[in-house]
Amino acid sequence: MKKHDYIKYMSAIFLFLMMLIDGQLTRLLEKWTQDNYIASAHVLLIALLCAARYLPKNFLIPTALVIGCLYDLYYIGLIGVYTVAFPLIVWVMYMLDKTIYQNIFTMFFGMIIFVTSLEIVTLGIQLLFKIASVNTSFFVSRFLAPTLLLNMILFFILVIPFMKLFKDE
Repeated sequence: MKKHDYIKYMSAIFLFLMMLIDGQLTRLLEKWTQDNYIASAHVLLIALLCAARYLPKNFLIPTALVIGCLYDLYYIGLIGVYTVAFPLIVWVMYMLDKTIYQNIFTMFFGMIIFVTSLEIVTLGIQLLFKIASVNTSFFVSRFLAPTLLLNMILFFILVIPFMKLFKDE
C-alpha cells in the first residue's frame, strides 16, 4: 500500500477522532467559564483545512459529509445542520485553494473566515427550521468572539503537526 493511500484511509479515522475532541473540549471550556461564555472548539475544521491541501477533493468532501452526519447524530440529534455545513465549507476550501494555501498566515485568516462561516451557516439552518432562537448581541459577544479566540490559539498549536500528518512525502 502506498503512503498516499494509507494517509487517505487513516485520515477518515483521524477526522472522526477530531470530531469527538471538538465536543469534549467545548464541554470542558463551558464548565470552566461556568456557562458565561461558549467557546466552540473546531479542531475538526482546522484538520479539514490542513487535509484539503493534500487530500483529493473526491475523497474529502464525501468524508466531510459522513463526519457531518455523525456530528449531527452525536451532538444535535437531528441530521442536516452539520451534514450540510461541513461539505459546503470543505468545497469552498477547494475553490479557494490558490488563495488559502500561499502561506501560514493566509491559512490563518482562511481559518477565521471558515470558523465564522461555519457558525453563521449552522445558526442560519437552525433559525430557518426554528430549532433555535438567538439574540444577535449574545451570539457575537458570548459565542462567536470566544469561539474565534479559542480557534486562533488552537490553529497556532495544531497547524504544523496537522500539515505534517497529511503531507505525502
